[in-house]
Amino acid sequence: MQLRRLLPVALASSLALAGCAPGEPAAETGDGRLAVVASTSVYADVVRSVGGDQVDVSAIIDKTSQDPHSYEATAQDKLLLSKADLVVSNGGGYDGFMDVLAQDLDLPAASLVTAVDFAEEAHAGEAEDAHAGEAEASDDGHGHGDTNEHVWYDLHTVEALAAEVSERLTALRPESAELFTANAEEFAASLAPVEERIATLSASADGRTFAMTEPVPYYLLLEAGLRDGTPEGFSEAIEEGGDVSPLLLRQIQDGLADGEYAVLAYNAQTAGPQTESVRQAAERAGVPVVEFTETLPEGEDFVSWMTSNTAALEAALAS
Repeated sequence: MQLRRLLPVALASSLALAGCAPGEPAAETGDGRLAVVASTSVYADVVRSVGGDQVDVSAIIDKTSQDPHSYEATAQDKLLLSKADLVVSNGGGYDGFMDVLAQDLDLPAASLVTAVDFAEEAHAGEAEDAHAGEAEASDDGHGHGDTNEHVWYDLHTVEALAAEVSERLTALRPESAELFTANAEEFAASLAPVEERIATLSASADGRTFAMTEPVPYYLLLEAGLRDGTPEGFSEAIEEGGDVSPLLLRQIQDGLADGEYAVLAYNAQTAGPQTESVRQAAERAGVPVVEFTETLPEGEDFVSWMTSNTAALEAALAS
């Protein structure tokens, strides 16, 4: 997100009064487990999958009712990070409040893991080739392609992140190295069937086009062989919480009415009047609407969530 969404300096300074001494994370929790803090429930679940019963994981954003874009850190968040052995965030500006807290606490680099660092370079090129409207990044860094920060919808990146988490946990607790390695491998294997289904979709997509209200599921849609036909600037404006111009709104509504799109990807977590009007236009035109969220729905883990997302996309493209 833009810098204006980061935690204000004044609040960051006040938070410095809470918690333990900067750069001195606790060795373990009271029950002997390693303490890990993740920015969202998505990354918390990945860490739990790797760390098993050796970790105690807390997620700062853990409800679909919370908007990660506009979240402001609290003193309790500060306290959690001050006691953490490992901190896992998305990076890329998505969860900037984590950057502010880490800097304020002067956390060592060895205790920080950032998901965007593991985004495969190949996806930047794929995105530029597949994108029909927004191949170039905007001035605020929110073009698609290699600047899209929603990397948890790229399964390859999440697998690489899980492997890194395994290495970091091993460094903290070497006697559990085999457990962490085995769990990371099992996690990757559990995603293989989802990747196979996405590859099958890609083989049959035939260059079909999607529109999206926000660029959250962008990597998954590209991996499924679809092309982005969202009018330039539309999804970025929605993501930034601003109003879409009447021209852009009419453009996407006309595209839906004219059958330009095979599917509308809809961020149900941050819906508003304009996105709802787009959804209604899709329903009137008989264009399938697939809902996506930014954090784990209640009762889901990462693998089941991505399985459900893929199944919904399969159904939409088959209709």
